[in-house]
Amino acid sequence: MHKGIFISDLPDSGRVEGLFCVASKVMLETRNGNPYLALVLLDRTGEVQARVWDAAQETASLFEKGDYLWVQAEAQVYRDTVQLKISGIKKVPPGKVDHTDFLPTTPEDTVALWSEFRRYMAGISDPVLGVLLREVFSDRQTATAFRAAPAAKHMHHAYLGGLLEHSVSVARLARTVCGEYPDLDRDLLLSAALIHDIGKTEEFSFDAPPIDYTDRGRLIGHLVLGAEILDRFTQKAEIPRDHPRIMAIKHLVLSHHGQREFGAPVLPMTREAVVLHLLDDMDAKLNYLNRLSHELPPGDYAWTQYQRPMERFFFLRGATPEEQADDEAPDADEKHLRQMQQGLWAVPRDTKNE
Repeated sequence: MHKGIFISDLPDSGRVEGLFCVASKVMLETRNGNPYLALVLLDRTGEVQARVWDAAQETASLFEKGDYLWVQAEAQVYRDTVQLKISGIKKVPPGKVDHTDFLPTTPEDTVALWSEFRRYMAGISDPVLGVLLREVFSDRQTATAFRAAPAAKHMHHAYLGGLLEHSVSVARLARTVCGEYPDLDRDLLLSAALIHDIGKTEEFSFDAPPIDYTDRGRLIGHLVLGAEILDRFTQKAEIPRDHPRIMAIKHLVLSHHGQREFGAPVLPMTREAVVLHLLDDMDAKLNYLNRLSHELPPGDYAWTQYQRPMERFFFLRGATPEEQADDEAPDADEKHLRQMQQGLWAVPRDTKNE
């Protein structure tokens, strides 16, 4: 079934039709007590708020979160954001849907990223950390999930392959910082850069839209899940859990959010832990800001909408037409997009021998 309009192409006003996935569904009431249905619809290009004002309760009974809908609606601007006023919907069976239209994917070459990741891993000379990393990433299920997972649901690298992209980026930064500060434990910092977010392979569900939290992800969180994964593979590698190098890398995994109010069960207490927190935070925020820049008019500086997670507006240069074209390239070449997404789930055949 054809997709119809993508969310990134929605006009400020006018009649639109398209196929979308239901990211959330909530029944609310107006000030007068009349029910209405508030939806968030998504495709691979983003999300849009939608409303059903008439026959809301009857409409709500026709579908659930995660279903696909063919939507007829009127696009309109509400509080500076496009919103859809839905006039008609039809539920579409998953078998008639091309799922690549609904899961956003890293624009980076995941094969090249994975190759770079393995080069960093191969460069770890510490015998304990090297064995641990090889044990983790020689596990086919873990490696496959790591290559495909997002790094977040919304904030940064929130797309398939985002975790791999973010981890490689933090490793690049760690390598550079170690060159400027030779007293840092390079093997420890680089190992932690590669594996600090391994818990996100279990924190998120991402095999079908929408990307969302698993029960374990919400209840436990990826920092503690990451420590559990390290424990599991430490035992598999027959390394004592209280080995100083294992405790050191677990500390970096558990503390990399930097502050307890941001979910860190412990604060960074070593130089490497402080550095990892700063590098992780920098890469996440710059990815977030880069995404915002692509929502602005191209080529000039402008103010973003108010960014509630960071409690401020941002003054950013809009992406150039060339940068915009790079982002839109998959739309022009659906075969390339499918190959890219299939590549996310493929682990090189010789991984277990590396």
